[in-house]
Amino acid sequence: MIKKFSNGQLALILGILLVAFAISRYVSNKNGGNTFHTALIPKIDSAKINGMLVYPKTKGSKLISFKKVNNVWMVSEGDVTSRADQKAEGYIIKQLQQISPDRLAANDEQHWKDFDVTDSSGTRLVLLTDKDTVVDVMVGRFNYLPNERKGMTSVRLRNQKEVYGVEGFLAMNIAEDFKSWRDRSLVTGDKTTWGKLTFMYPDSGYIVAADKTDWIVDGKKPDSLATMTLLTTLSQQNYGTFVNKFDTNATKPIYSLKIESATTGNIVLNAYQHDSSYVVTSSINPGAYMNGTVGGLFKNIFISKSVFFHHAASPKQAGKAGKK
Repeated sequence: MIKKFSNGQLALILGILLVAFAISRYVSNKNGGNTFHTALIPKIDSAKINGMLVYPKTKGSKLISFKKVNNVWMVSEGDVTSRADQKAEGYIIKQLQQISPDRLAANDEQHWKDFDVTDSSGTRLVLLTDKDTVVDVMVGRFNYLPNERKGMTSVRLRNQKEVYGVEGFLAMNIAEDFKSWRDRSLVTGDKTTWGKLTFMYPDSGYIVAADKTDWIVDGKKPDSLATMTLLTTLSQQNYGTFVNKFDTNATKPIYSLKIESATTGNIVLNAYQHDSSYVVTSSINPGAYMNGTVGGLFKNIFISKSVFFHHAASPKQAGKAGKK
């Protein structure tokens, strides 16, 4: 037989449960059960963060440091400094802001090695406001949980012993190689906003201008498909291999391209002789020097005028033409 409780008895039971819950939460917080969340999350104000340090775990790797200068992130390794990928730091900060521990993985220093969060096995990440340390965290092992379809990163604040499993791909987004943090941008903006392209070569030059409905090359109408293919390829030249410490003051550009846009502004691309190849620079990414050979970078930017007037047939089209 089920015993019935009066309203007063039910209220008393509910009160006891609430008190027990409150005591449990107080003890948990006091013992560090929620220390990671309360100590880390409220202190990150992305607007005030102006520095970041990445200490790679790979032996022999150098410190990678970031500094915000005139609202632009710069990244340095040793004596090489260049623009940083402007999205990368913001993404890391955003991930740290959203950290909410999924589970306590360990609370004993003896288990740090199991999660790669020791000072030698983990990647140390430090966020700075001027010279003040805001966050100092060891980012350790990454695991993918196929059944749950999510990634987990082991993390430990350096002044704490607890190791937490944090949902997300934090470990995968902290690169240990300098070049992965650098800005590779050479051309930006939608090609449909371009109004005029001026190509200047050692012994020639030509202009590609936007008409009302089409493009005009030196006053003549080019092959429309070839032109769209060439300009699309040009607009996608945001990759490449860096050449460090190239001195543009010691030489003059041999090739030049000026892209004019009423909406995104002008971009000037230059190519300098470098050994048997060229180094390519862009006005939107000062200090970055790209190897013109890798990926056909030079050829994709400094295009011959003649190719605008000829659309190369695909292998299938060429085969059909040969059978006629």
